[in-house]
Amino acid sequence: MSDLASLRPLFQACDQSALGHAMRDVAWLFPFVETVHLLALGLLGGTVLIVDLRLCGAVLRQEPVSRLAREVEPWMIGGLVAMLLSGLPLFFSEALKLYTNGAFRLKMILLLLAVIYTFTAHRRVVFGDEFPSPMRCRMTALVSLALWSGVGLCGRAIGFLGT
Repeated sequence: MSDLASLRPLFQACDQSALGHAMRDVAWLFPFVETVHLLALGLLGGTVLIVDLRLCGAVLRQEPVSRLAREVEPWMIGGLVAMLLSGLPLFFSEALKLYTNGAFRLKMILLLLAVIYTFTAHRRVVFGDEFPSPMRCRMTALVSLALWSGVGLCGRAIGFLGT
């Protein structure tokens, strides 16, 4: 808990920043940024879902996974960047509330794990030179889907679970 306590001044500074105040004081700003955030999550989630369903062999079986992933990768990265950039002002708007929110903490942990996993282990299976076994493809896809679903579900839970 002492590690978390050492972050309180950072959360306070974010909450009291000009961006935090603008997000709370300008009536249309929070809904606009939230809309961008959710659209970006949908874009990211859609690209992850299609590649992972292909890895499982559930859709587009005639399409090579690597080609499909290469085609959607710019959209996935764009969705991820837009989600992260829109998430910052949302965080600043209620940083002190999020300081003790367990769902927020879990979302951030899952987000970090999902990004690392996507650009390491997942990427090796999708773009690797070897042909992984169908079981390895399915397990890679299921881990990816679990991580990204966890990010979305925890994000949704933030408003309901409170502190």
